[in-house]
Amino acid sequence: MARKIDEDKILRIKDATMQVIVEKGIEATTIAMIAKKANVSGGYLYRTYAGKQDLINELYFDKVNSLFKELEFLLALNQTSVKPLIESFIQNRVIYFLNEPIASKFFYHLLHNDNFLTTDEIKNANLKLMERIKKIGIESAEISSAITTYQLHYHILVYPVDYINFTRKNIFGEHEVTINDVKSITENILKILK
Repeated sequence: MARKIDEDKILRIKDATMQVIVEKGIEATTIAMIAKKANVSGGYLYRTYAGKQDLINELYFDKVNSLFKELEFLLALNQTSVKPLIESFIQNRVIYFLNEPIASKFFYHLLHNDNFLTTDEIKNANLKLMERIKKIGIESAEISSAITTYQLHYHILVYPVDYINFTRKNIFGEHEVTINDVKSITENILKILK
C-alpha cells in the first residue's frame, strides 16, 4: 500500500510542477510552490528529486521519449511517405492540447526556455529518427534533400506546438484550436519541407 501512496505522490508532484510552471513560469517556480500545490512536504520532494531542475528534467525526458516512441510507431506504420506520419503526429498534438492543456502548455514552456538543455542521449535519438524520416521523405519526393535534420526537427516537433500555442492565445480573436487545424498545419509543413 505504501508504494501506491508514493506513486500517487509522484503523480501529484508532476502534475503540480506542470501547473505551477504554466501559471508562474519556470524561473519563478519554486520547490515550495510545487510541494504546496501537490500537497506534499518540501522534504519529501527533496528526498525524491535533487531540486526543481531534476524534476523538470524528468518531466521533459518523459515527454520527449513519448514523442519519439510515437514518431517511431508512426514511421513503422508507413515507410514510403512522410505525410501520414506528419498528419497523425499533428493530430495527436492537437488532441493532446485539447485534452491536456496544462501538459501541452508546460511542454511549450520547456521548448522556449533558454536555460533548459536536453541530454546527449535525447539529441542522438532525435538525430537518428529525423535522418530516417528525411530518407523516406527524399525517396517519396516529399522532402527536399536541402532540408537539414535541424529544420526537419523544428518543423515536425516544434512548429505544431508553436502553432497550437500561438493559436490558443487567440491574439487576433479569429481562431480557436480545433481538430480542423490538422490539415492546414500538415499542408504548411509539407510545403516548407519540399
